Amino acid sequence: MTLRPDAHPPMVEVDGLSIAFGGFQVVHEISFSIERGSSLAIVGESGSGKTVTARAISGLLGRKGGRITAGRVVVDGRDVANLNRTAWRQIWGRRMALVPQASLASLDPVLRIGTQMTETIRTVDPATDPATRAVELLDQVRLRNPARVMRAFPHELSGGMRQRVMIALALAGRPELIVADEPTTALDMTVQKAILRLLSDLRVETGLTLLMIAHDLAVVSEVADEVAVMREGRLVEVGPACRILSAPTHPYTRALLAAQPHEADRGRPLAVLDRTTGDLHRPTLPPAPPLRKDVPVLMAEAASIVYPGASAPALQPVDLAISRGSSLGIVGESGSGKSTLGKLLVGATLPTSGRVSVLGAEWSTIGRRDPRRRKVQMIFQDPYGSLTPWRTPRKIVAEVLRCWTPMRWSDALERAGQLLTEVGLPDACKDQMPATLSGGQCQRVGIARALAADPEILVADEPTSSLDISTQAQILNLMLRLRQERGLALVLISHDLQIVRHMTDTALVIQNGIVVERGACADILTSPQHRYTRELIASTPRMPTVAA
Repeated sequence: MTLRPDAHPPMVEVDGLSIAFGGFQVVHEISFSIERGSSLAIVGESGSGKTVTARAISGLLGRKGGRITAGRVVVDGRDVANLNRTAWRQIWGRRMALVPQASLASLDPVLRIGTQMTETIRTVDPATDPATRAVELLDQVRLRNPARVMRAFPHELSGGMRQRVMIALALAGRPELIVADEPTTALDMTVQKAILRLLSDLRVETGLTLLMIAHDLAVVSEVADEVAVMREGRLVEVGPACRILSAPTHPYTRALLAAQPHEADRGRPLAVLDRTTGDLHRPTLPPAPPLRKDVPVLMAEAASIVYPGASAPALQPVDLAISRGSSLGIVGESGSGKSTLGKLLVGATLPTSGRVSVLGAEWSTIGRRDPRRRKVQMIFQDPYGSLTPWRTPRKIVAEVLRCWTPMRWSDALERAGQLLTEVGLPDACKDQMPATLSGGQCQRVGIARALAADPEILVADEPTSSLDISTQAQILNLMLRLRQERGLALVLISHDLQIVRHMTDTALVIQNGIVVERGACADILTSPQHRYTRELIASTPRMPTVAA
């Protein structure tokens, strides 16, 4: 690509960019541009090089030990590839700003939002009154009651509110370019849609340029004018979003689109890309064992939770029965009570009133070593945080095996290896520390750990919310296969209606601790009866139809 010397050059031009960490090349001669006032999304799996590319554009590459080995990065007509930190300080916050993925980790936990806002404003826009400008910015990002938000600490705000604060901080210096790194990951559908609408509105209102990093193609379809697809450090396809998402030309882009759950594929394994051959294939499932719906393994009867000092119940009385081999989706926004219900079902929390029973025995009467406790196991949302960081996957699973079955340590290690193979963890990863594994590999370890107890029901709490789209497809396929092979029942807690539709037969929808709708999953999602369910469905990003 040749850089253009015209009077109105693109806001960003990347020409033949290569990046290395030590002697390892991670990005290979990529080129693209972003016109002023437009938006471009870089998509790809974890490890594709998309975040590293964004860091190179925003001057943050050196903090991670990376370096540009070839090519140029031009922002607003200035080559920024080799600027020193002093020069970058004149750009950060003023010409360019970053909206990071982890809002809670990015905000100072011991400072109120107002303090963090005014400190930033004093740095990037010293000519304005910090307090007044802070309120203006919070109002600009559609936060109600900015004065209350200013007094709050980060942990007192919801995930969506914190992400709006991060956008307000990015706008403080009136930048022309915003780099948004996975800005809606792990947010529920209605909050995600609101954040995407906010970013689109801000582009129109302020004329800013947006570079977004994403793994969710449905999200990309909502906000991007152009899409650049990266795989293993290379740019495989770039062009208008409508064309890339409806008529992709590269097999990898088609594979990413095929990995999205679609209504026609409900209950079938999702198509995945074979990393060895590069071919797209759809795994097959083994025959399912007979379904025994007459035997409830887990029951909740008028179970509710009221936390001390709370003004309202966290969970209103709920009734449900889960039989061997059945599947149930629990859907709702953050704070709706769906994870609270999940904790009730696995016995991590006892009900304030009502009862939750496993094979007829209430959780409150089941001891820690009671064999019935093993019947219900949980798969957690955070694949890294749920694993002991100083234990290898083999030892993590072996410890659970020995907890429930007397066996020698050597036998437990051998059986743990077999379980890890069953969930698709490579042999080379079985004796590594969790920190060296990918998110998908850690989630496979979490599933193997749950299987080590030989359960009859798996309760999966947002098991793929932090994973890229192709890894998500692999984990969902794994859960489908395990259900078929082992006759497991599945309770899937999720804010993603497409995943719930794909994985479960029945569903219930929770709002503010109240079950507002329940029934067959297909009926709920095609003919919702409650206003809240209709709002959730309307908030789900829609993918364009892919050309055959």
